[in-house]
Amino acid sequence: MNEELAIVTGAASGIGLAVAERLAGDRRVALVDVDRGGVERAAAGIGAAARGFAADVSSSEDCAQVVAAAEGFGEIGALVNVAGVMAGADTAEDLGDDALDRILDVNVKAIFRLGRHVIPRLRGRDGGVIVNVASVHAFATMPQTAAYAASKGAVVALTRQMALDFASDGIRVVAVAPGSVDTPLTRQELARRGVSLEDAGFSTDPRAIGRIASPAEVAEVVAWLLSPGAALLTGSTVIADAGLLARLV
Repeated sequence: MNEELAIVTGAASGIGLAVAERLAGDRRVALVDVDRGGVERAAAGIGAAARGFAADVSSSEDCAQVVAAAEGFGEIGALVNVAGVMAGADTAEDLGDDALDRILDVNVKAIFRLGRHVIPRLRGRDGGVIVNVASVHAFATMPQTAAYAASKGAVVALTRQMALDFASDGIRVVAVAPGSVDTPLTRQELARRGVSLEDAGFSTDPRAIGRIASPAEVAEVVAWLLSPGAALLTGSTVIADAGLLARLV
């Protein structure tokens, strides 16, 4: 097994876990999540190629500590920023500061915090790849999703900026913008609204435009972005939405 290490945040469940499972086939993976029990179980389920680390990516101290700890498991060659939260129904008028700060801390500021510690290590090994998970909400959104949409728009812009700033170090920075994905976060939001996947218009028909994806499908896109086959991509956002944004209504 390759001793190169990928750090994956939000890895106790959903897209983060699927990414960790997919990457563990050819490299070591450090799973990072605020849910200690969940991330340790997830890592144990993957096996020897994985190790779980409990950390809150909204904490600068936690980010520094988890990168240093993960480095003991392998040579860091990639960072996949998956961790994300949303507030449920919110607008710029009614969202409180605490909820707004939490969304920006986890969805955007964590990329800065982890980057401070991962980028020097990537530079020291003459390069690597950072993948940031954005969302179609960065490009087209729905009512009462103000903070989440704003945070994912920031991820797209930050990805471009990081790609420019660190290209000379051999570091590629790319983003993936999933559409509808069947994750615990999606299920939680639907439960809050009291509707099922079908009631909310999430088609599971594999031929349907804008159908809901599995986390494993997004993980395949991430794995490709990390691969040499995607060497031409940096600063780009790959929209992986089953055609959701292609449809006018």
